[in-house]
Amino acid sequence: MGNQLAQAAEQIKAAERPLAVSHIDTDGITALAIVCRMLRRLDKSPIWRNIHQLNSETIQDVKKIVTEKNPDIAIFSDLGTGQMPLIVKELGNLESLNSIIVLDHHLPKDDAEGYSKRHANTPIIEVNPCHHDLDGSSDLSGAGTAFLLAYEVSRGNADLSELAVVGATGDLQRYYGKGFAGVNRKILEVALESGTVRVDRDLTFFGINTRPLPFLLEYATEPYIPGITGNRDAAFEFFEALGIPVKANERWRRWVDLNTEEKQVIIQHLMSLILQAYEDSRKAQGIVGDVITLLKRPERSELRSAKEFSTLLNACGRNRRAEVGVRICLGDQAAYEEGKLLLREHRRNLATSIRRIETHGFDERPGMYLVQDSEIQDTIIGIVIGMAQGARIVPENKPIIGVTTNTSEKSSLAKLSGRTRRRLVKRGVNLKETFVRCGQTLNKKYDTLVVEAGGHPMAAGAFIQPERLDEYLDLVSKDLSRSLS
Repeated sequence: MGNQLAQAAEQIKAAERPLAVSHIDTDGITALAIVCRMLRRLDKSPIWRNIHQLNSETIQDVKKIVTEKNPDIAIFSDLGTGQMPLIVKELGNLESLNSIIVLDHHLPKDDAEGYSKRHANTPIIEVNPCHHDLDGSSDLSGAGTAFLLAYEVSRGNADLSELAVVGATGDLQRYYGKGFAGVNRKILEVALESGTVRVDRDLTFFGINTRPLPFLLEYATEPYIPGITGNRDAAFEFFEALGIPVKANERWRRWVDLNTEEKQVIIQHLMSLILQAYEDSRKAQGIVGDVITLLKRPERSELRSAKEFSTLLNACGRNRRAEVGVRICLGDQAAYEEGKLLLREHRRNLATSIRRIETHGFDERPGMYLVQDSEIQDTIIGIVIGMAQGARIVPENKPIIGVTTNTSEKSSLAKLSGRTRRRLVKRGVNLKETFVRCGQTLNKKYDTLVVEAGGHPMAAGAFIQPERLDEYLDLVSKDLSRSLS
């Protein structure tokens, strides 16, 4: 990636009117914040936008910005690789743009890089680990790719590694606390050297900095604790049985307030409960792992933990307020207060959606489980179906597909999200390839753009014309069934 990064850095330094476009999730938000900070440190004032997906509809919004604001460079982060033909068609020959930079980690479509070189007058520089024998699901995130560019522009941007770590955390590139790998690990080392983070072996549950002890367990979902998650009385009784007080001087105690002995006792009992319930030693042992503390952030706040910070940002994006998350990353205190409200709303939306699956159920098809519910927002459908499998509401032996027409940005398309477990990927399942392959079949059959798809082997998405949805689901079902067999 060195050559591409050097070329991109040169274009960044030469630009005068930058436009930055990124995804709405934690990885996209932190990637955009890194790009904005990098540009501001060069005394450049970027126009910036978050979009839910880059597709045939949203590219028109980007094109409108380009024609109205006349930026001389467009920087896409955490998206763009799978939509390269679209970028080329709509932006590749606009007069004001001197260059286009794509900072992504999603799997490319066949010959996307070659396509850009053949059909665009505007130089397009793509930085993507997938082009360099790296895994965009575990070796490098979108925010990490953005950081590599910022670091190439100036070593003085080393502190932005903190945001890259948050982005990779939000993108689930630290599976069950096992730590980062690949380039992510090297970025973490830069963050450690810059003094912005600390890594400890500790409980990986969400809320160790902010939640009172009983609520830490009551709301635990990674993994669910049978008999305790969702049961406040049981959470209190857990600590009472261990003789560990949940308050000190009338103030709630949090995990970070406990001494080492208390932590060890709690962890031992939690592992025993989880092992008994799931009969999976990896799941039990996975509750302890690398926990990243952000040393420059306020103590006892959602910003202190990489995991909690990433969840806060994700809540902003999933509530269709990604710009609030970017402003939080840029140090806006008012945005932080707004973000905390959005986090509460996000939790309510997730809980409501999970209850809907518990109440209305799901369909089993060859090769997959299907949740089809247009009350669930398109911005959270992927999270919800993943949680449903994590909570064993839906079995984990096949991929789960979620479909909704409750789409943002007034889209006329249906949204489809897919999630699967790592062990199924090892058996041959690749959701991104399945979604794209089935989409290409329909696009060719009807000689028009019916489906736009992309993503990763374990997590992928697609936008579909609603009248072709059933046909697409049939194709996906057959394709996944073949993969599993």
